[in-house]
Amino acid sequence: MQTFIEVGECKVNETQVRYDDLQNIFDRFDTAQIELEVSDSKDHTADREAIEKQFYEVKDKFVEVLHPVLELPRSRHSSPESAPRSHNGSVHLKLPTIALPKFDGETCNWLQFRDTFEARIVNNTSLTDVQRFYYLIASLKNEAKDLISNLQITNENFSVAWNLITQRYNNTRLIAMMHAKQLVNMLQVRKGGAASLRRLINYVTSNMNALKALQLKAPVQDLMLNHLMLATMDPETQREWELETASRADIPLTTDLITFMESRCQALELIQTTKPAKVQPTTSRALYSTRNKVRKPTRTYVATQVQCSLCLESHNYTDVINF
Repeated sequence: MQTFIEVGECKVNETQVRYDDLQNIFDRFDTAQIELEVSDSKDHTADREAIEKQFYEVKDKFVEVLHPVLELPRSRHSSPESAPRSHNGSVHLKLPTIALPKFDGETCNWLQFRDTFEARIVNNTSLTDVQRFYYLIASLKNEAKDLISNLQITNENFSVAWNLITQRYNNTRLIAMMHAKQLVNMLQVRKGGAASLRRLINYVTSNMNALKALQLKAPVQDLMLNHLMLATMDPETQREWELETASRADIPLTTDLITFMESRCQALELIQTTKPAKVQPTTSRALYSTRNKVRKPTRTYVATQVQCSLCLESHNYTDVINF
């Protein structure tokens, strides 16, 4: 294609036919390249970027031949509205290549990955489901990739794989609590460090914007209070709370948590009052043995010296006297 367009003297009809086939050629390359990247651990990013760069350059030359652009005189301070336009009024702009999003199972990164992948891949009508499946595998890592690793790459299985991923990670309550946890665990700022202060601002702003994008009914302060209160509870109480509220579609408020704690406190108090008092058993046999216990004699050791009849020498001898 590049050789054809650079030779010049191209017929319009022949150029149009080749241009119409240009996208199909790139799609076949893209499918093979994705399969290679999925099956090979080697990094092929440079190869992909080189082919994509060549593709857009060739496509741009075809567009120039088929749709000549009228170069309008522009002043030094011309606005984007005066940029070169084709006969149908569209502006020819060469946009940078957008890389595929990556997702490794991190809860806080799910929404960004979901929206980007749906816009670029799921809703792209020029792709087949097999191509979408290859793109999905190439975009996932670690736990998220293991979730669909047993599915065969077919047209029918793409919707199955995408539903598995969305059902697993599209948990609004978990996402909200993770952002609340990050807001509670603030970054440390060094004294007088502008870079650290800027990181703190970005850290808080990004988490607050993420919570705002969820459009929650529960206030942010309730999320943070719930996290702080649950962090101080014993594991059994936390487990009971999560089991009780797991089926709820909305996010519980702090008042809901306090109501749960009050109910559990009353139940524990009732259990405490109904426990039987422990009484030390005393039998008649034990009393009898205590009263009639015989006192053992006390032994007194007395050391004396005696003369041995064999060696005619004196030896120490200890005598035991029982009282």
